[in-house]
Amino acid sequence: MSQGLGDPTRFVRRVGYETEPVTETLVLSDLHLGLKTARPALVRETLKRWCFERLILLGDIVHDGGLSGLCAEAWRLLHHLAALAREGSAEVVWVAGNHDRHLAPLIRDLFGIDVCESYAWSSRGRRCLATHGDRFDPTLPHSRALARLIGLGYAFCMRWLSRDGSWPRNLDRWWTRRAGLHHFVATGAAAWAFERDADLVLCGHTHTPLARRFRAPAADRRPVIYVNAGSWVEPRPSFLAVDRNAVRLVHLTRRASPAP
Repeated sequence: MSQGLGDPTRFVRRVGYETEPVTETLVLSDLHLGLKTARPALVRETLKRWCFERLILLGDIVHDGGLSGLCAEAWRLLHHLAALAREGSAEVVWVAGNHDRHLAPLIRDLFGIDVCESYAWSSRGRRCLATHGDRFDPTLPHSRALARLIGLGYAFCMRWLSRDGSWPRNLDRWWTRRAGLHHFVATGAAAWAFERDADLVLCGHTHTPLARRFRAPAADRRPVIYVNAGSWVEPRPSFLAVDRNAVRLVHLTRRASPAP
């Protein structure tokens, strides 16, 4: 398997806020509700603006600290997600991330949404997969308890040791690049997709929007396209609109302040 480096493939288009807000599948990852840099109001505004048949929440929707310390806007967003699932206006899929996996029973009981490890669907003959991406990260501790402790420490630094959350976020960004996580997650996800005979695999985890095309190991096999949805805690949030003919990687150009 070899990696197609460079710009995103023709199947993936980078677009801005002005793109038509209609899609088959909307994919949001790494909201990290509970962190100082989270933007729950902007997420809810985006959900209300877009028309979609399926919503995939691609992990780390809530940070490690749980639900008790969430702001009012975060609760409004979670209740909005619960209403979407309850009313059936769209299929709502919540995929576990390394920061919210332990909250799965609480999410099911409070909001009526089951949390899964991965999700598969078909669109116009293409087999699509979605998983958070932490399973391909070799730097995560094997102990979930230790991983949660690190996550709580990160949240503590962001809330109490940083005025606006910038230095913890910049440190996390530096570590992601230094450890080569973009490469590990992309190549791991592509190999995982090839094993499952998929054509498209979507991840989050690294907080960086990215598209790559991977050539198949066999001549009779179609390539795999990997797309990372980015996150909502970076200065320029991003998400995915997965249509039958293309994937739009949507970069929000409107600046929004984090939740109070």
